[in-house]
Amino acid sequence: MKHLPSILLTLFFCSLAQALEKPNLVVIFTDDQVYNAIGYDNPEVHTPHLDALAASGMIFERAYAASPICAASRASAMTGLFPQQHETVGLGAKPFHKQYWKGGEKASRTLASLLAKAGYHTAAYGKSHLGEPVNFGFDEGAETAPHDDVETFARMETFFAERAAAHKPFFLWLAPRQPHLPLFPAKKWLDLYTPGKLKLPSNFRVSPLAQSINNQGLPKEDYYRDSKYVWNHDKLPSGPPRDRPTMQRFLQAYYAVVSHLDHQIGSMVWQMKKAGVWDNTVLIFISDNGYHLGSHGLGNKITMHEESVHVPMFGTGPGIKGGKRSKSLVSSLDLYPTLLTLAGAEIPDWAMGRSLIPTFKDPNTTVRQTVFSECVGVGGKPGQGHRMASDGLYKLILTGTDELYLFDHSKDPAELTNVINNPEYAKVRKRLESELAQWMKLIGDRSPPFPVSPR
Repeated sequence: MKHLPSILLTLFFCSLAQALEKPNLVVIFTDDQVYNAIGYDNPEVHTPHLDALAASGMIFERAYAASPICAASRASAMTGLFPQQHETVGLGAKPFHKQYWKGGEKASRTLASLLAKAGYHTAAYGKSHLGEPVNFGFDEGAETAPHDDVETFARMETFFAERAAAHKPFFLWLAPRQPHLPLFPAKKWLDLYTPGKLKLPSNFRVSPLAQSINNQGLPKEDYYRDSKYVWNHDKLPSGPPRDRPTMQRFLQAYYAVVSHLDHQIGSMVWQMKKAGVWDNTVLIFISDNGYHLGSHGLGNKITMHEESVHVPMFGTGPGIKGGKRSKSLVSSLDLYPTLLTLAGAEIPDWAMGRSLIPTFKDPNTTVRQTVFSECVGVGGKPGQGHRMASDGLYKLILTGTDELYLFDHSKDPAELTNVINNPEYAKVRKRLESELAQWMKLIGDRSPPFPVSPR
């Protein structure tokens, strides 16, 4: 290098300085973590490391998954699109493989591909559900299998040491399998909780009501997924019917797994600080979807109830105001444009999310008025399943059998009273129906069972 002309040396070091100014990007994308299974929202849950990280940054109180089912949610995060747009609508990922894997027509559109183009070293470890990460734009990665994520986090110390030595910004997509079933926490984590003292949700039921809003299978199926799944600590059933003591023991195991994950994340952050990469890193924590812990009598996810579609989320790092909470509506699709903006890349026209940079600077800044979600259920096809439109105060749900539900969250946060036919809510209903219809048309969905009102 000493033999290079001075002008070339100047250009080299300028480009190196510009690269180092870009923040490292880390997304922790947990699996099946309901929005209130974290200490800062629920003091019963022991998550001291996550609480400290959240306190150092901004908590998003109203974050929602684009789809409350694993593969569809992850494909949405990677493409910036809703499920019916990228066609990976349920658990199967074949449409994603066809379009977004190497050689696919849209392979260059994945989040990893665009960040690599922006000068980032990209890596993904943990649960992919979309295949090996190197197949859809990541420079390195692996879909690690053990449900306790020990193998995933064991790779992190080496990863951060290598990235520190490389002097190049990196994007890490870390996707723990926890707290997805099976639940087998060690005794030290179980001992943090006393089952009999754990509070059950106010909308707890032993079994769900036979209404389409609670359907977790295909349209007209009376199917409650995981009801016979017992590969858990103490053979705890993962679905109804579950009485109160059984549900409290299930909560103990679920929270214990969350506490184990919290410990692993705390250790990872320490490794980042040790490697010297923490100070220039933006970290965003979010889950792929929520989880029913006996609410409405359900297990698993897939519905448009809050417990299924509302997820925990916070961000911390350079440019994010610390010690703040935001009530701004957020979609998991917002990860795509936000990370691209942080990387200095342009937001593509197809991106359906909104950059959260304005909210990072001011928690009162709203980037959208309404948030949407969809889910076809297990084995479903485009056009089937549930849809949701929420403005943060009111939520409209359209089920797979064209039943409509409207909930007033200011009076009924547990979603127990359907006010769809209450004349006091006629204007709210009309507005949300119109917004839902416009959105359904935008994503190529089926026609709604109500007219599309002009804006």
